[in-house]
Amino acid sequence: MNTLKGDKVKWITHIALAFFVVKVVEIALMIDLFDDYVAYAVVGLFAVLPDFDFLLGIKHRTWTHTIWFSLTALPLALIDWKLALAGWIALMSHLIGDMMTHSGVKLLYPYRETVFYMVPPRWRIKTGSSAEFMILGVLIIGSMLISSVSTQTETEKLFSLSRDHVVEARLSVFENGARYDYDSVEIVWTDGKSKIGFIDENKLVRVGKDQILNVEIVSTHEKGSVKHAKTKVKRLRSSIWKHRIIVAYSINNWKEEFTGTGYELYRKLENDLDENIEVWYYEVR
Repeated sequence: MNTLKGDKVKWITHIALAFFVVKVVEIALMIDLFDDYVAYAVVGLFAVLPDFDFLLGIKHRTWTHTIWFSLTALPLALIDWKLALAGWIALMSHLIGDMMTHSGVKLLYPYRETVFYMVPPRWRIKTGSSAEFMILGVLIIGSMLISSVSTQTETEKLFSLSRDHVVEARLSVFENGARYDYDSVEIVWTDGKSKIGFIDENKLVRVGKDQILNVEIVSTHEKGSVKHAKTKVKRLRSSIWKHRIIVAYSINNWKEEFTGTGYELYRKLENDLDENIEVWYYEVR
């Protein structure tokens, strides 16, 4: 159908298919195409963009349903190449979806009138049919499962690497009923089981596996061995110490384990500012 009203179900299916295909590409290429909320809007828009032909008075499934039209996503590269890739995949997924229907798509229009299909005649679906509703359900469930598996796999990799490395990552976590997005953090601590920690505003923020909503590993480097030094408590607030991860400290020959930044240890011991202190630490690059 050439009207918005008649294409309601089809548009929903196209959007679901686009998100599913983008998620599959993410896993295959090991990249995060949804690292920005704008990406969700881009995928949703380009998933249905070919069907805007009715607004332009263009015959349905001609000019806007070709491989040439898919190039309209490329200018997004001026903003972010990931947005361009996500938009192109979403638009191509629309063509793939239409090639699974009885009408097919003229991918090479106007140079060739050949109609292309993705499946044999008996497997082709009718828009608005029960088969389409079933496919829509499968796509939604599939996208949810892929998102879950992708996040879990990357999270397990994060925990494994952070045992011996400082890991730079993009991270989204759920805490106290809200979502927090960190564009770039360094995972500098882990308990080796269920928690990791990164520095934010001079504090070591600890989060559990169940709090991680999304993660993309950017880079890693060796932690290095634990070092030992002597200083005064009041100096722990200085730029030299406040970002270092302290694993233990000693005052008056009494050694205690501690996990946190130099600044956090300073806050804990601020009643002993002039005391000499020994600390065991490693530096974050």
